[in-house]
Amino acid sequence: MSRPPICISESTTLPEARRLMQRRRVRRLPVLDSDGRLAGIVTEGDINRISDSQVHDMRQYNLYHRVVDLPVRDFMTRTVITVGPDEPVIAVAQLLLRHRIGGVPVVEGEQVVGVITESDLFRRMVQQEAREWGVGSET
Repeated sequence: MSRPPICISESTTLPEARRLMQRRRVRRLPVLDSDGRLAGIVTEGDINRISDSQVHDMRQYNLYHRVVDLPVRDFMTRTVITVGPDEPVIAVAQLLLRHRIGGVPVVEGEQVVGVITESDLFRRMVQQEAREWGVGSET
């Protein structure tokens, strides 16, 4: 699990979210409401679909100001699949496969405490295999 989670508010704009993802090298951002509770999630794919669409593409149309001002609340996924901090690793992996998603927020109570991604699971698998085979891991 990646901790602390990198989260954004519902009012974060599309370009701000994109810059944060690039700077922090993440592909998904949990979105928090004004009370700090999980309200949605925005992925790199969501942002790319909107900024590359013909209706909103800022490169081809004169709607640059609209895309710049577009808050993530307008395009985030509101129904978020989450796991608890004690969820078994295999259950998380099965959840990602079943829903064809690359990661999930880890929620404890009403707080997002981390994010588990495919990369986290792969890293853990490599470390475990390296220990079992008695070889060093490069993670």
